[in-house]
Amino acid sequence: MDANEIAAALGEIATLLELRGENVFKINAYRKAARALETLTQPLDTLIAEGTLGKVDGIGKALLTKIETLHKTNRLEELEILRSQVPPGLLEMLSLPGIGPKKVKTLYEELGIASLVSLKEACEEDRIAKVKGFGPKTQDNILEGIAFLKEGEGRVHRPVALEVANDLVKTLRQIQGVQRIEIAGSLRRLRETVKDIDIVATLAVGVDPEGVMDAFVAHPLVVHISGRGQTKASVVLEVRNPMVLSGRSRLGADLRVVAPENFAPALAYFTGSKEHNVRLRSLASEAGYKLNEYALAGPEGPLDCPSEESIYRHLGLAFVPPELREMTGEIDAADPKAMIGLPKLIPMGALKGIFHNHTTASDGIATLGEMAFAARELGLSYFGVADHSQSLGIANGLTPDRVKNQWKEVDHFNAKQEGIHIFKGTEVDILEDGSLDFDDALLEGFDYVVASVHMFMNQPKEVMTARIIKAISHPSVTMLGHPTGRLLLRRNAYGVDLDAVLAAALKHQVMIEINANPWRLDLDWIHVRRARNLGILLVINPDAHAPGEIANIRYGLEVARRGWCEAGDVFNTRGVLEVKQYLQDRKDRKR
Repeated sequence: MDANEIAAALGEIATLLELRGENVFKINAYRKAARALETLTQPLDTLIAEGTLGKVDGIGKALLTKIETLHKTNRLEELEILRSQVPPGLLEMLSLPGIGPKKVKTLYEELGIASLVSLKEACEEDRIAKVKGFGPKTQDNILEGIAFLKEGEGRVHRPVALEVANDLVKTLRQIQGVQRIEIAGSLRRLRETVKDIDIVATLAVGVDPEGVMDAFVAHPLVVHISGRGQTKASVVLEVRNPMVLSGRSRLGADLRVVAPENFAPALAYFTGSKEHNVRLRSLASEAGYKLNEYALAGPEGPLDCPSEESIYRHLGLAFVPPELREMTGEIDAADPKAMIGLPKLIPMGALKGIFHNHTTASDGIATLGEMAFAARELGLSYFGVADHSQSLGIANGLTPDRVKNQWKEVDHFNAKQEGIHIFKGTEVDILEDGSLDFDDALLEGFDYVVASVHMFMNQPKEVMTARIIKAISHPSVTMLGHPTGRLLLRRNAYGVDLDAVLAAALKHQVMIEINANPWRLDLDWIHVRRARNLGILLVINPDAHAPGEIANIRYGLEVARRGWCEAGDVFNTRGVLEVKQYLQDRKDRKR
């Protein structure tokens, strides 16, 4: 087992222990060790061989033995015993938004409910509402949650699918005769979640495709071959997925092998989206051409299309980047006569620094210095610490005295270190009534303030909207964190009128965060574009709780690109001196 697989196993143990009502400290120890493994900065093999794994924070002597056992044997007796004691359907029930282990345990013990199917039946028979601690509202929420899970069934988060797709491409690229090979489909369009992987390849003239097909269907992750022909194969993969409780997911994958001259039309076609393709085919028809997955052809035969750019050029259009191909105005903007053309999308390496990060002071697993140095290693020149505020006890939120101690630590760091500057920030909780979790005097002492909702997420839409608007109207608030509270494939956004929130953000000059955590990717790309069009400044933050999570900014950049953002639309494309000046000027204006 590798580090991530062992982390998933430890996380599963923690969940199973919680379902059994075991000691909370023991449960948290497993969770902390799992988080430590997920964010290792060195290979697990190396740490075990050198005997230094036990020095990693969160991995004590007992857990070290269990990790080494899993690494060596792929099994752990404790986990197998727990699995035999807890019905597997209880883990499925934990996927429901707002349903934690205590509620699952109650439903199992009082009503014998051990699966989503029996849970749905109990809700429809009005039995859940009668259980103490539940009620009609919870029953309705459970039914909504089951429908939400059904809607996302078979989908996986982008990082999981991308890792597998890259491994498939790497394997196939090594097959003799493979000339060009690319990921297509929704993965290439940078979608947040995907149902399957599409790969397009071309071989050297005269090479039999049998070899590449053999390698594809024989990949170690393949558990089922759905179909295989001379030029197309379809498989089902079982993939490691640390983003689900079971640690595993199934994902479809298609490989298509085309002739060299058909590669660009095939790549464009299988990238999609369907609506974008339909419009392109319509334009081709109007121009006297025929466009399909094989070619762009005129009356005298196929046109020379060595690249996707050449296809758009033949149709009189500027090249449309894959992430914009969602039929949201991109083809009209690609017309040279368009008043507003396509954006010059923000480059993937454009960020100079980050805000909204957590340390061991609240619920992070690395110190302030470790997090800042990790940011510097990634080429960033500033790091914003934003540990949780005092009311979020579950995340070890900072009291005012602890905040002031952290400020001293930041000042000491900045006085001694070069190449990375730390900005003093907080992720201050937006309380139930829209007030903030620190008083005005303390808030004024921060360089910046991220305001976020973490509790009371079931408020009516109009109440939640007024609550958020009240919070971002506060003169000290610089950024609105994860604006809708969604967790992809796990929890819907809370009810909120985003248009009203965006209007308030514009009025009060508050930035809107694109939270780059792949669980969240919040704000979504549709509203990112809306915010950009309004002239609201966006900021991409990793919401990192460990050094390895800082690199998640790539996913935030992808959301920004899908939202038509250019570099100037995103605050943290600015250098450290410009950021200092902007934040100071803003504070002066708000006083």
